[in-house]
Amino acid sequence: MDVLTYYIAQDRSRKGTHSSKPKVAVYDTSFPVSIISQHARLTKTAVKDRCRIKYDDATLQYFKAGPDPDDTYDRIYFPFCIDKQHWMGVCIDIPSSSVQILDCNSILRTDNQIKKDINPITVVIPHIIHSVRGAPYHNATKPFGFFRAKGIPQHPNQPDSRVVTVLLIQGHAANDIEGCAEVTPFSLPPAATNLAVLVLRDITPV
Repeated sequence: MDVLTYYIAQDRSRKGTHSSKPKVAVYDTSFPVSIISQHARLTKTAVKDRCRIKYDDATLQYFKAGPDPDDTYDRIYFPFCIDKQHWMGVCIDIPSSSVQILDCNSILRTDNQIKKDINPITVVIPHIIHSVRGAPYHNATKPFGFFRAKGIPQHPNQPDSRVVTVLLIQGHAANDIEGCAEVTPFSLPPAATNLAVLVLRDITPV
């Protein structure tokens, strides 16, 4: 999963889309691990003191799109796995203070079940943004909203969820829900081939 995520991020960089609007970052599974690890420290701190928590530079760098403190990414994408088998794409939309779930097999988990697993991320993110910007953040103590994006093509074949999740992230980053709509079971074989080409292009450069 991390290899595939790395290569779709590299593909965006090659195409120059890193400078487009919205400003997008695509990270692998180390990102949610890093963010969730901050949750216990945050929740054990008194609410009035949470704005004083100092986060390490490695965590802050995930959100910085440039040297200016206000220059943060608009969207951050990453794959997220529940119960070691249920893969989903996650989009943190900073301007709208929301977390969107790109789920290709929504019958497996209810919204409440997913919300329970995503909750540490929705709670921690506003505080990290506050720290990155070094200025009061209008929702600094309010968790980001959560919703499962509608209109995501469903893929009931569980082994496909890794590749489908990566393709949903790639499609949504490029063209919102319209980009996800193209990730159908019919389109999966050629799309998976294109992912393989991205990997092979670096492994065996011409």
